[in-house]
Amino acid sequence: MRGATGTLLWGAGLLLAAATIAYPFYANGYYLALGISILYFTILATAWAMFSGPTRYVSLATVAFFGLGAYTAAVLGETMPWPVVLLAAAGFGALVAAVTGLSTLRLSGIYFVIFSFGLAELIRQLVIWYEVNVHKSVGRYLFSAVTQEVIYWQLLGLAALVFLVGWLLGRSRYGLALRAIGADETAASHSGIDATRVKLAVFVLSATFMSVTGAVMAPRWTYIDPSIAFNPTISFQVVIMALLGGAGSLFGPVLGVIPLVLLFEVLTATLPNHFSIVLGIIFVLIVMLLPNGVIGLIGTGRRRTPPDGAPTRRASDAPRLTVEGVSKSFSGLRAVDGVSFTVAPGQIVGIIGPNGSGKTTLLNTLSGALAPSSGTIRLGDSVINGLRPYRIARLGLARTFQLVRVMSDLTAAENVAAARLFGTAPASSAGTSATGRELLDLVGLGAMHDTPAGELTYIDQKRLELARALALQPRIVLLDEWLAGLNPSELETGIELIAKLRERGMTVIMVEHVMDAIRALCSHCIVMSAGSVIARGVPDDVLSDPKVIAAYLGDEDA
Repeated sequence: MRGATGTLLWGAGLLLAAATIAYPFYANGYYLALGISILYFTILATAWAMFSGPTRYVSLATVAFFGLGAYTAAVLGETMPWPVVLLAAAGFGALVAAVTGLSTLRLSGIYFVIFSFGLAELIRQLVIWYEVNVHKSVGRYLFSAVTQEVIYWQLLGLAALVFLVGWLLGRSRYGLALRAIGADETAASHSGIDATRVKLAVFVLSATFMSVTGAVMAPRWTYIDPSIAFNPTISFQVVIMALLGGAGSLFGPVLGVIPLVLLFEVLTATLPNHFSIVLGIIFVLIVMLLPNGVIGLIGTGRRRTPPDGAPTRRASDAPRLTVEGVSKSFSGLRAVDGVSFTVAPGQIVGIIGPNGSGKTTLLNTLSGALAPSSGTIRLGDSVINGLRPYRIARLGLARTFQLVRVMSDLTAAENVAAARLFGTAPASSAGTSATGRELLDLVGLGAMHDTPAGELTYIDQKRLELARALALQPRIVLLDEWLAGLNPSELETGIELIAKLRERGMTVIMVEHVMDAIRALCSHCIVMSAGSVIARGVPDDVLSDPKVIAAYLGDEDA
């Protein structure tokens, strides 16, 4: 039965493909134009969703790249072979995307939205200036032998290519990285993902498809001016189409393109003066009623987690962390003041102190979340001062966070896989080259392999954070109040888990307020107060030190 069903589906797919390819032979002029509109919006919406869907960076720059492609075709179309024109449009769009992306993809949220909208307007104004002052005209005529049928087939081929690239990207580790960035960019960076490079690469790829689409569409208009090529409505239409269908799915945007292209045709004919108002109403309704798009109602099934391709690491020399005179200031406030210590391989070091003493700030300087104002941090033989978090993670320093950070839209397995696929540190003596499933088993989440991280309980999210840190095969793990907020039974389980890591030879620095855990786990303890180290040594000795008692109680005689 299953074989027969599969054969029928393949047959139906082949018939649909043949009908789509042959469409210009039996469609009249109006329906051919409608087919062209559906295809070019399909490419634009799918290319937009390729970047903006997983990262949640809402871009309104679609028309900037579309218009650049159209103008490239207008300038070169009558003097160069058409394939060369398309390649030039792709190259020009990619170049502009790379230059702008390098300087702006560190932005996020509303700032990126504003920038992307401003980019489209800036390019439009530059083109107008060039046309008026250099070309001495408002627009350009493009007389080409490219027919409507050829435009349709070019767009069809480009649509097939964008779907193929999107499918391959989604199945690769970079697709997982994009979704990790969208879920929690900070956690992704500390998992070894170079967020800026991944975002830039896919932003350029998306812009390239948009530029080529503009070039393919240019002969359809014959006359091109900035108001046609850089019409800002195109950007908003693309966003609405992608959101309606579902930007988180490869084929989701198509489900938004088809009905909205047909609706826009009707609106253009019947309500031309109210088009923008209707467009805005549609956008509001989509956001309110279909936050995950039509595809969210249908369900997309399980995503494929990329294969656990992290290589088995060869053992390296004994790891060691050396901190020498590290300080961190914020506008004159010295949060960390000249801290120095050394961590030996296999050692668990506790860092304690009252709230506000600089413990988490110190961990942030070690992990790259903050750059130290002065001092030196060495991981093995490597100086890691001021390196970005993903580079420090790849060198073998992993961490958890004081406020739990899991990539909530990803499953537990995908959270761990993200770190394994991007971590490149040599193994520590702990021998942590376990698979993702083994790491989840180790922390007690083996039965929750496919559970979205956002659905886990608080303690299970803490466990997942630890499994993700271990997936980097780290030299040292930083635990920032990992035991905080646990009930007595959970606390006992957590202490047993860290003890198990100690038995495996793992090197750990733990910031903690639970003194029973410090006594049970740590061979060495450092006490901070007001940013400085006030005591260090064996936990029992340190905790009975009058200076430490005074720091906690505010009374030296306590």
